[in-house]
Amino acid sequence: MGDDVGLVRETEQALPSLISAVAEGDIAACLESRNRIFELESRAAAVHRELSTQIAEGAFFGGVREDMLNLIGKIHDIADKAKDAARLITLARVTNPKAIEVLRSDDMKQFLANLDMAVVALQGIIEAFAIDRKTVIERVHTVERYEEAADTFKQHLLVALFEKSQGGIDPLTMILVRDFLFCADDVADKSEDASDVAIVLVAKGYG
Repeated sequence: MGDDVGLVRETEQALPSLISAVAEGDIAACLESRNRIFELESRAAAVHRELSTQIAEGAFFGGVREDMLNLIGKIHDIADKAKDAARLITLARVTNPKAIEVLRSDDMKQFLANLDMAVVALQGIIEAFAIDRKTVIERVHTVERYEEAADTFKQHLLVALFEKSQGGIDPLTMILVRDFLFCADDVADKSEDASDVAIVLVAKGYG
């Protein structure tokens, strides 16, 4: 499962490079980054299927089998959302200078960084099951903090986007960037969802 989270993280880690390529108008780099995200998500899906089979057929999970399946499902959702976000932002070229300002902004960099840190914190939760329950719970709170920080930067970006739309961003580009933000933010949301399942496992005595 730790390897699975690592692969999922690789998937979302490719988003900053993709956004940079979109902002630069580098079509070849956009396609390369998008295709890498798609490939990584596909590999993560294969690992998810393998883990699901092992858990479903295994006799060592007792009363937490469904929770374990739920956990790995939430973990894979992270990669799936990264893929969806990559697909959205590459549906059309972003050429509007004001939209490009949003993509290049410090808020965007911080937004993407906090998405990644939420996944890193989730990795820490999976590792903590080999330590003790207290450590699991402490690391759950870390995921929550990064998810909240990502929400804050998403809000900053939405405000900037709508403010700039009054100065000339066309509706299609505004919708494209807005939908990307909401979809990418799901990376942190799904990390928090997975951490919530970890709490359930601890409550049931697992770990």
